[in-house]
Amino acid sequence: MSNQQIPEKTVIDEVIENLIRKTDFLEKELSAKNETILKKEEQTQALIADFEQKFGNVVIQSPKPDFSEVNTTIKNALASINNNMEKWPKPLKKEYRFLFFPEQLRSVEYVRAVLTRVILCILGLVFMIFTYQLLKGHLK
Repeated sequence: MSNQQIPEKTVIDEVIENLIRKTDFLEKELSAKNETILKKEEQTQALIADFEQKFGNVVIQSPKPDFSEVNTTIKNALASINNNMEKWPKPLKKEYRFLFFPEQLRSVEYVRAVLTRVILCILGLVFMIFTYQLLKGHLK
């Protein structure tokens, strides 16, 4: 039994040593990558600062647009609109009318109905006035 335990310990020791070596190797690789990333980051920051310094003071000025064609087109269009409006017929007088009957609807039945109602309203108003005058003397 002692013979079997000794090789097991050596296998475990070898595995642990192998893991320790791999871990050390991975740590070295990781630190090398971190150093490389830091160097690249410094280079990137330097390039960004250089870019900002070069192009930070650059002023781009566009040429002023030429609106002469647009202005002439608009002026011509407005002139043609004014000419067309001058050709239209102009009103000669203003009329203010009060119509009992609409101009589109002048049937005899409609006129008779409206006049009947107007006459009945006037007669009712006259009747109420006379009734008030007659009762005014009796109420005192």
